[in-house]
Amino acid sequence: MKMGFLSVDEQMKILMRGVADIVTEEELRRKLERSVKTGRPLRVKLGIDPTAKDLTLGHTVPLRKLRDFVELGHQGVLIIGDYTAMVGDPTGRNEARPQLSHAETTANAERYLEQAARVLDVSKLEIRRNSEWLAPMSFADVIRLAAQSTVARMLEREDFKKRYEEGRPIYIHEFFYPLMQGTDSVAVQADVELGGTDQKFNLLTGRDLQRNAGQEPQVCLMTPIIEGLDGTQKMSKSLGNYIGLDHSPDEIFGRTMSIPDTLIITYFTYFTDVPQEEIEQIKAAMAAGENPMKFKKQLGRAIITTYGG
Repeated sequence: MKMGFLSVDEQMKILMRGVADIVTEEELRRKLERSVKTGRPLRVKLGIDPTAKDLTLGHTVPLRKLRDFVELGHQGVLIIGDYTAMVGDPTGRNEARPQLSHAETTANAERYLEQAARVLDVSKLEIRRNSEWLAPMSFADVIRLAAQSTVARMLEREDFKKRYEEGRPIYIHEFFYPLMQGTDSVAVQADVELGGTDQKFNLLTGRDLQRNAGQEPQVCLMTPIIEGLDGTQKMSKSLGNYIGLDHSPDEIFGRTMSIPDTLIITYFTYFTDVPQEEIEQIKAAMAAGENPMKFKKQLGRAIITTYGG
């Protein structure tokens, strides 16, 4: 599919599917209208910090949304956060993340790209490492960057606010993380940035920095945070409630069998390429009393097929 062959309404239908939050839908429509008129594809940014070696199915949700944009003819820009990973994203954390070495982030980034290729054609992406523009910054540049936000603004973040109220440490370098991520948006002149709903503060910071740089603010398009195998907490390797892209087909199938029935439709929707019409039929059949195990097995096979198992 190419954007020249699809109307703005058709593109919006595809791009808004499965979206949990957006700032703002009207801006996205305007950007698409201009894109169709001028023939210039949107620059759609997704940043990933190579803080671990392997991706879980939870990581694939924004990657799949990036694929939607790319298949419509837009330019996907994948930011490998090799520099931000050395700080560590404080989002959702009760304590500071350990800082990684350059060697660790480089090795992890290579593994990430290998696994991302199971979700979308990485050869069509513009792949950038944010050390390209962050590493050369002088201390004066850092001061100018810090002057674009306030401590009060940073403490609006729930994770920082909670730590502050509980008397837990908040380190100064953690305040720089959203500013660094926002600097990425300025550097690549992002029209749209993708991320999970837990990234909203960071994405909005990108809009602020773009305005300050004289750029048009990016649209922030957020995908939901999907529960792990326990059905309660976010899918996470640290919690052990995950399905990894590096898992064998047998392990993927076995772990899928362990999910609660309430997650079957969610996993079909966000982790597979099963058409929405078929998912609606499965949902109706389960509501009518059909045995969920039948569909759970179908889900396991679909996940294996989707990610090349």
